[in-house]
Amino acid sequence: MRRTLTHRTPMSVMKPEPSFNIVLTYPAERIRIFDTMIPLGMASILAVLKKNGFTVRFVDFNHYRGDFRSDLRKWSPKIIGIGGTTPTRFDSWRTARISKQVLPDVPTVYGGVHATFAAEDTLRHVNEIDYIVRGEGEYPFLALCDHFVKRRAIDLSGVTGLCYRFDGGIHQSAPARIENLNALPVPVREIEGTGYRFKMDFCGLEADYLVTSRGCPARCAFCSASAMFPGGVRFRSMDLIQKELDQILRRNPSVRGIKIFDSTFTADRKHALDFCRMIKPYGLVWECEARADTVDYDLLREMKKAGCYYIDIGLETSHPALMRSLGKAISIRQVDDALAWCKSLGIRTKLFMIFGLLGQTPGDCLRDARFLKARKDRIDQFATTFGLRVYPGTAMEKILLRRGLMRPDFSWVKYRPTLRNWLLLEFGNTYILEQRRLSFIQLLQVAFFLYQQRTLLSNEHIRKLVTQNVKNLIAGAVPFMKRK
Repeated sequence: MRRTLTHRTPMSVMKPEPSFNIVLTYPAERIRIFDTMIPLGMASILAVLKKNGFTVRFVDFNHYRGDFRSDLRKWSPKIIGIGGTTPTRFDSWRTARISKQVLPDVPTVYGGVHATFAAEDTLRHVNEIDYIVRGEGEYPFLALCDHFVKRRAIDLSGVTGLCYRFDGGIHQSAPARIENLNALPVPVREIEGTGYRFKMDFCGLEADYLVTSRGCPARCAFCSASAMFPGGVRFRSMDLIQKELDQILRRNPSVRGIKIFDSTFTADRKHALDFCRMIKPYGLVWECEARADTVDYDLLREMKKAGCYYIDIGLETSHPALMRSLGKAISIRQVDDALAWCKSLGIRTKLFMIFGLLGQTPGDCLRDARFLKARKDRIDQFATTFGLRVYPGTAMEKILLRRGLMRPDFSWVKYRPTLRNWLLLEFGNTYILEQRRLSFIQLLQVAFFLYQQRTLLSNEHIRKLVTQNVKNLIAGAVPFMKRK
């Protein structure tokens, strides 16, 4: 008999399993119609931690394919950070439960926009979450890491933006504003074991993304951006933005486009023009979000010369009274001017509209549909949603609670969506307003009308939504059928 020899690595030279001071996690999106992107908020926290000497393992469940329970044991962190949004909150809490099953004594910390505005609700109902970071998370989470990893004696009650259970109740401290964004290091994109690939709409060029500011000059009732980053817009210096851009291009020379994820890139004219001067020599194409009242022809012309090929504009409705109720301090004339200027300059446009606003009637919806049809030649992408999505921390949430349209004891933890949400193409456990004046059937009729006049989502987006929906239904049905 022939003996097969196998090579065994001597114990003395075997590499030990890696360990990390900190594990950061980000939940997967249930329905993925867009390319996944590095969550830049988490990447900024990661950069701050590494700058302060911590070893960190970042797990993005959109790409992670390992055994999380097994890996947690190997990594043996001293603290676990969990990010996420309102649509992905249940998966964030599932990560916390798994973490506590594996490492019951390791503190779990939850942060992000949802955590900021639903902190008390979360701590009262999700026992596996120990701490919540409200607002900008870089420095509160750093304080927790100093306390639990470096064992520094820190009075946690004095840490701004920190919430936790205390003496039978909940201790909450107001979040602090980071006045100088330039004090933050460049977000870390070198994340192990991920496959981020992002392409620009229409041109298909490989791309990356930047945030050049935090905050928004507007106070739209359905959005929490101005509440999450209060006190006005803050800007990063152009030197720091250019440093990050250079790092992006060194990391991936095939990048030919940039998407800017500022809430309102054109909030400050000088900042926008400085960015144009900085980026123009790179020969990149780029996209941004702009308010119609913050642009003019001359600014858009300079943006076009610098590579801007696509602008996202929020309108939500063409009804003046409804616009005022949403806090949209813009006019139809300003939107029409912005669309016309972009068309003349060869800049593509995306227009955001919401059908199902508080107080909106079927007649109002048809009026908005006619508004879109009359401008088909000036709008390249129709970003339309059906049913008003309500998020914690927004003025709309407060209005609905005050009017009794949401239960006074409403809990984001206990809420479960109905089939109605799925039929309105909402798959992320987000609350959708129900109202008598505009029924679910009427919303579907409006959607069909928009599809007929070709002012709905693109066919490609609809195809992706339906495909992902079917995949999710199959994935959920398979375990059930096996149990049967």
